[in-house]
Amino acid sequence: MMLQSFFSNWKVAVLLAVYMVLMCQNVSASLVDRVVAVVNNDIITLSELNESGREYLERIKEATPADEQEQALREGRQRVLAKLIDQHLVSQEAQKANITISEAELEDNYAKKLDQMGLTREQFLRKLEGSGLSEKKFKDDLRSQLLRDKLVLYEIRSKIIITEAMVEDYFANHYADKLGEGGFYLQQIGITWGGEAAQVDNLTEAAKDRARQKALNIRERLQEGADFEVVARQESDLPSAAEGGDLGIFEEDDLAAYMRDAVLSLEPGEITPVLETPRAFQIFKLVSRQEGEEVEEAAYESVKKEIRQKLFEMEFEKEFRSWVEKIKQEAYIKTMLDD
Repeated sequence: MMLQSFFSNWKVAVLLAVYMVLMCQNVSASLVDRVVAVVNNDIITLSELNESGREYLERIKEATPADEQEQALREGRQRVLAKLIDQHLVSQEAQKANITISEAELEDNYAKKLDQMGLTREQFLRKLEGSGLSEKKFKDDLRSQLLRDKLVLYEIRSKIIITEAMVEDYFANHYADKLGEGGFYLQQIGITWGGEAAQVDNLTEAAKDRARQKALNIRERLQEGADFEVVARQESDLPSAAEGGDLGIFEEDDLAAYMRDAVLSLEPGEITPVLETPRAFQIFKLVSRQEGEEVEEAAYESVKKEIRQKLFEMEFEKEFRSWVEKIKQEAYIKTMLDD
């Protein structure tokens, strides 16, 4: 055990020494980059962490009172670092299994992402620039995601079995009994074109048009059978995205004017057209409703595929986390973010 510890420490020392030599050869800026984590034979630098978490950390700044920002940002950086450590571990395991992503695969998936968002490359680059991100960073993240998907397909997928009974049970618990005392059970996707109300007047029509086109493309995907909850998590700009677009239950009188007519005309399981609201374009799905004593739900057959996909993703995430934790137990990981 002492010998293993010696070699682990020796390996880290060599990594840090080599890194510092390289940095000393390139000191031309006032700040020197530093190592914030070692993951087996890899190092994670502060610049890598800042680049990866730029947009997320900016959102924390905007949403947190000034006197709480320092603590919130510290916790945010820890979360970003944890994600980067997972990415490095996955990349290392993929390398061991000789799994790679070719440039052709990367570019093909990049093009598909742009198509899903309804953006040209030039429009997407402008969006990235506005978020403080680079195309290289986006492609690096996409490559990591593709590696994870390939590796997990190899390691995990065969372990996940979703039975008809599981689907029926989920339907009974989340669709059939959701309403209780009545009303409309709704889900939501929203694509915004502005932030604070004070900024809205300064936004260009081009930005609004891009948001409208993205919302139209999303609705088309939903009509073709895409899972509403998955798309909401991936694409929606609204707070409900974290819950898969789940808005909960509304009485008719509680519905906003721009929603009421569109929602009242829906049958359970249907979605509204794209609706323009003061700051966003929105799409709503009527999951179920109650009229008098009768509760009408989305028909089981109409949501069975969606539920199966949802259950698969839940099991997938659970298996993935378990798999990553197993790898972590066997890996050498040292963090130095707060050193």
